[in-house]
Amino acid sequence: MTTLTEDTLRSTTSAQSFERGLEYYHSGAVYNTIRQGDTLLAECVGTETYHLRVELDAAGLRSASCTCPYEYGGYCKHLVALLLTYLHKPNEFTKRKSLPVLLENVDKTALVAMLAKLADRHPELYNWIESNLPVAVIAATPALPKDTGTGVVDGARESIESQSKPVSQVSEHAWRKRIKNVLRPGHGYSEDYESSYSASGDLDEITNSASEVLAAGDAQGAITILLALLDELGDAYEMFDDSDGELGESADFAGEILAEAILSADLNEKERKTLERKLAEIAKNLADYGIENGLEIAQLALEHGWETHPEDVNNFTIELDKVKLNVLERQGRTDEFLALCQQTSQHLRFTQKLLQLGRTDEGIRAAYQIAEPTQVLETAKKLREANLLSDAIPLAEHGLTLAGQKYHLAVWLAPLEESQGRLEEALQAYLVSFAESPSLETYKSLQRLSGERWAQLKLSQMQILLQTERSEAIAAVYLYEQEWDAAIAVAENSAYDYSLREKVADAVIAHRPDWVIRISIQEAEKLIEPTQSKYYPHAARWLAKAKQAYLQSGRKAEWLTYFAQLRTTYARRPSLQKELAKL
Repeated sequence: MTTLTEDTLRSTTSAQSFERGLEYYHSGAVYNTIRQGDTLLAECVGTETYHLRVELDAAGLRSASCTCPYEYGGYCKHLVALLLTYLHKPNEFTKRKSLPVLLENVDKTALVAMLAKLADRHPELYNWIESNLPVAVIAATPALPKDTGTGVVDGARESIESQSKPVSQVSEHAWRKRIKNVLRPGHGYSEDYESSYSASGDLDEITNSASEVLAAGDAQGAITILLALLDELGDAYEMFDDSDGELGESADFAGEILAEAILSADLNEKERKTLERKLAEIAKNLADYGIENGLEIAQLALEHGWETHPEDVNNFTIELDKVKLNVLERQGRTDEFLALCQQTSQHLRFTQKLLQLGRTDEGIRAAYQIAEPTQVLETAKKLREANLLSDAIPLAEHGLTLAGQKYHLAVWLAPLEESQGRLEEALQAYLVSFAESPSLETYKSLQRLSGERWAQLKLSQMQILLQTERSEAIAAVYLYEQEWDAAIAVAENSAYDYSLREKVADAVIAHRPDWVIRISIQEAEKLIEPTQSKYYPHAARWLAKAKQAYLQSGRKAEWLTYFAQLRTTYARRPSLQKELAKL
């Protein structure tokens, strides 16, 4: 993996994440480093222990994930620390077999005993195991038939009525019990409402189980599970705080899979009418909470079925077409799937299917019909995963010529081009990414790759940067170029961006101490004035900057005079005095 370098690593993250990652690397925060083929695994000590996974290939870094909540663009500091460790200390990585290889000769009894022991130590694992059991195990417990007193039980009557129609083994009673358990009170994190986050994840697991039932050929069973889920959710929804919309998204997801099940089911007229009535009642209930999209698609599937062009469905036509494609793909009706893709201009799925079928040349040609850069990126990633770099790179370059948001495509392509020695192409990709979302790291990459052209290129890129009005990026570039006064002007114009003002103050202490003294005292006194102790640590942090600037400029006596006056003025504020004593 010699194509992975610190320069390419810097280009995949923010300056702050790289610097913090460098600190983590030097402090030895990364441990349990393992290399499993081209996969790196490790743990990193941060606010808590985070688990890291990185996949490498001939072009460098293919993918990476961390369990930390970082979501501000680029790779997090923990991943940076791991990759720096790999770059500089590769021999510290323990090589090990994959889990399937490790366990291939262990018999079932021993594996069950290991799982049971693990579940005893971690009780929450039991729920995970139960939720991930094969659907055949969960769903194949039929409900006990009810004796109606006529000598014919309900289950037998249904079997007689259905005649040759296969009978679903899904127990509605069992699934309702499981769904009620997910939605029961007592799992919330607030006094007034239940948290929707955990419940939505569990409901999505149930929807995935219904999808597996459907994949096994039991469309009616999937319908039973999903109707129960949506019905119970409608009854329990008001108990939850769904301000972030997680439960609404879970309902839409269930509605989409329900639409697939409806299109897959062989419903007679009576069953269709019954389902239509039930679905209308559930949809009406959930619509009161603004949950409609998924149910609308399911109702359209029930009303129109496989009609080529349902009338008066507006924006849901595309979604219904996607549902149909899912059904065709699940049922292995490849020719019909490909034909519908072409008919509905689903170029991405058409391309993906051809690649999946091994019709690589056709798939690559079809990929050039994709009109959205984000979908081009998705396809290029697939080609890279298939070790088709020579095809992935030209396709991604083509994607940069399309209309639309190209930032993520450019960010993915630029270090890849650089790793292959295609420096001019890498420069062009960096230019695209900088134009859409400028950052100091991309600015540095442009400077590194442009060589003698930098003086001229710099002018145009600064114009782009200033037009974005992104204060943090503008200030970072000015500081990098040591244009202290320009950076100060940006900070002055960002009166409410305290983080930016602090960064600029820290950077210019040695160069513009007078400004740092003025701004630091101004910010500190604003925080002291409200007489709220929670602000005092922040005030002290600003005063520490003022002190450093005074000392940097050889004005220790002035600092001592100001500091003594400050302590006298606020002598009756013990919480403040405690913070001041630390200075």
